[in-house]
Amino acid sequence: MITFSNWRYRCNGFVGLWPEPYLEVDGSGVVVEWNPRAEEVFGWRRFELVGRPAVETLLPPELGDPMAFLAATSVGDPFEPDRPESDRTAGPAGDHLRFELMHRSGTRLAVDGRMFITGGGTERTVGGFINISGADHRAGWTEPAASDVDLPVDHPSEAGSWVDPLTGLPGRDRFEQSLAEVLSGPDAAPGTVAVLLLDLERFKAVNTSLGQVTGDAVLVTVAERLQGVAGDAVLVARSVGDEFLALFLSPDGGAHARAGAFADRARRALAVPFVVSGTEIFLDASVGLALNTFGIDDATSLMANAASAMYQAKARGGKRVETYGESMRIQLLDRMTTEHSLHRALDRSELMLHYQPVVELAGITTVGVEALVRWQHPDRGLMAPYRFIPVAEESGLIIPIGAWVLGQACHQLRDWHDRDGAGRHGSVEVNLSARQIDDPLIVRTVEGILTQTGLPPEHLTLEITESALMKDAGSALGVLGALKELGVLLAIDDFGTGYSSLSYLQHFPLDLLKIDRSFVADLGVSDEADEIVAAVVKLAHALGLKVVAEGVETSEQLALLRSFDCDLAQGFLFSKPLPASEIVASFGMPVSA
Repeated sequence: MITFSNWRYRCNGFVGLWPEPYLEVDGSGVVVEWNPRAEEVFGWRRFELVGRPAVETLLPPELGDPMAFLAATSVGDPFEPDRPESDRTAGPAGDHLRFELMHRSGTRLAVDGRMFITGGGTERTVGGFINISGADHRAGWTEPAASDVDLPVDHPSEAGSWVDPLTGLPGRDRFEQSLAEVLSGPDAAPGTVAVLLLDLERFKAVNTSLGQVTGDAVLVTVAERLQGVAGDAVLVARSVGDEFLALFLSPDGGAHARAGAFADRARRALAVPFVVSGTEIFLDASVGLALNTFGIDDATSLMANAASAMYQAKARGGKRVETYGESMRIQLLDRMTTEHSLHRALDRSELMLHYQPVVELAGITTVGVEALVRWQHPDRGLMAPYRFIPVAEESGLIIPIGAWVLGQACHQLRDWHDRDGAGRHGSVEVNLSARQIDDPLIVRTVEGILTQTGLPPEHLTLEITESALMKDAGSALGVLGALKELGVLLAIDDFGTGYSSLSYLQHFPLDLLKIDRSFVADLGVSDEADEIVAAVVKLAHALGLKVVAEGVETSEQLALLRSFDCDLAQGFLFSKPLPASEIVASFGMPVSA
């Protein structure tokens, strides 16, 4: 049994990296936590669920009150709310419930969950790690007959969670128990046990474009191919969705080599096209490996580490193998610490905006500013965006942070306008992340802030990075169109670092194109860079776009950009990003450069 405070710490600090889907609801049935694995399995994004009643989204409507449902199906009584927090327990730890949850598509998924109840009354919280290894992703799932299941005699009622009914492979629970048995065996010295987690790349596209039946057929074939190259693996199992597990034991300390060799064989096997109903499907995988070491010798930790390594492989572009090690542990610990502090940064007024002038090159005059968020961390000092924005993106915190940035920037520009009536043509640029583009409330948020601040929409430019724009071009096109109807200007940021083409950009309602600083840095140094920037400016103008050069630092770069007829620029040559109090907000006035 673990204490209440320790369990809460595990949820707050580690639930984002937990290899199982995790759900938590408060005493009124409102969702308060939903981790990345749950997003993948059930299709619901965290920002779509947190703050909403579970019965509106996740629970079938006939269940009614989710807390009443959980109370009726869980074993044991809630703990008294007036007991000291340090004396409470997260009990009854490990209670198993069998019920259904709704996938975002409307499909019902049969699941079981290990539920944890804390507090009582309105303070009651129910959290749980959700296991769907005994359920496939189709409506109407039923458990296999007991005779079809290879099951230890002391678990006769858990057949469905031990064998995956779709592929016939052992399920996640079976794998976890086998791993625990191996780790407790006499041969499990440090470095002798390895866990491998394999995740198929872009498998969701198969289900989306070709349908669930085709996706299931592919998964069955994947399972067969993995079994065919299993070699000296102790066990190959299906985890959840399109993820598979493999276990390796080598008393001579060669478990890592065996797991790595299997990963290579598995990826070669997956490289052979899958042919389903005359359609060829090409797959690859991201793979994470984890070894038992001193202090990491339990099944839960080892599987979580393999999942962390797999996510690292995906973060580095996918289609690769990563091994969990000390450096990755330190990175993950730093990420979790950052996320924990970031939750409080807005409440504690630790975030601030700096502004960098945007200069019109024809007359070298200031015509606007770009708003850039900074974090005045109480322990780490002033933190640049690259140190915390990726964490905000992954955790979903970018939604409230992005709304705050937008509101502050619009308020500040309106204040400058009010103080300098002659400068009412000045504008402000604000970045939108890929996660914000996915936010179904983004258009309403922008419209509300413009209304609240009274800022004319044509004075606001929203910047979207090239990679975010092309991640889901169809969806982005709809969002940009709706934003454009508000009257704001739209810019594509960091152009040249993604994979779009200027001809494709004509489909988007853009106004500006910002050339990435990596190209500007080579101006005057590389003839190739000069030619590329000149060509980008010319083609952008042909598409009716103004061009902004980022990262201008030298007079030579400025002279070349002016010779290319580039419209606007920003960089240290004019000014570094500064707090609002240090910006001279005289838009339209000459700039010394």
